[in-house]
Amino acid sequence: MELGSWELTEEFVHDYLSAVGDGLPVYDRHGLVPPVALAARALGSLLEQLDLPPGAIHSLQEVSALAPVAVGQVVTAKASVGEPKRRGGLEFITAAVCLNDKAGNDILSSKSTVLVVDSSMINSSPKTHPADEASRDSTKNQDQADPAGAVNTSVAGSMPVVARTITQDQLNAYAQVSGDLNPLHLDAQFAATTQFGRIIAHGMLTLAFISEMMAEEFGKPWLESGSFRVRFKGAAYVGDSVATRGHVEKEENKPDGNQLTCAVGVSNRSAQELVSGTATVLKK
Repeated sequence: MELGSWELTEEFVHDYLSAVGDGLPVYDRHGLVPPVALAARALGSLLEQLDLPPGAIHSLQEVSALAPVAVGQVVTAKASVGEPKRRGGLEFITAAVCLNDKAGNDILSSKSTVLVVDSSMINSSPKTHPADEASRDSTKNQDQADPAGAVNTSVAGSMPVVARTITQDQLNAYAQVSGDLNPLHLDAQFAATTQFGRIIAHGMLTLAFISEMMAEEFGKPWLESGSFRVRFKGAAYVGDSVATRGHVEKEENKPDGNQLTCAVGVSNRSAQELVSGTATVLKK
């Protein structure tokens, strides 16, 4: 599936960073685009082409930066979509996206799992994020495939905390720059008919907070080689205050540097974990 091409203009990068509230100077300093911005833009194009029912829910997300991407580059995206799978009242669709530069080189890979919830589930379990149970098995399978053999395992100090309060203006701005116009994030009347009962934030928006944390901690190496794999366990509502967490879990010696694997997440003020997973970065 061809998702199209677009130029990563200064305006796009500025609008994206403004929408997610990321004011770090590292992007301007190196003239690089945050990988999560590319993944968000590609996901928005994918969702538009899939034409899913309103209220589809983001469950799992993987992103890997394969090369640094400079502001002003033109990128092309294409996707492969797996057959829908059903479990209980959930239908989940997994799509892999690859972004290439003008020369055809891979610069970013992304994999998303999106859930379509059966209408019979609406308001049946308002305290449970419907993506959580369906994502658990997929995460378990992915964890079993993780390579072992870390040279050194240690827990470093906590990373800088990125704290935000979710506003409707922010969701409106993020929807425009990412292309994800799901009414679950924008239409209070529609959101009231869902199992959430009111508007919730985009999953990729909360993921941007983790990316900001990693960029503040690691700088340019994160923009050049960062990757993460997370699952969305709960919803962030308009008015919620959320904060990131992160620490280094292990360090591995690689031929081209030290690879750090970090435990990362986002929680709300009630300490409910909304996003949980791992992020890796290569320090040369």
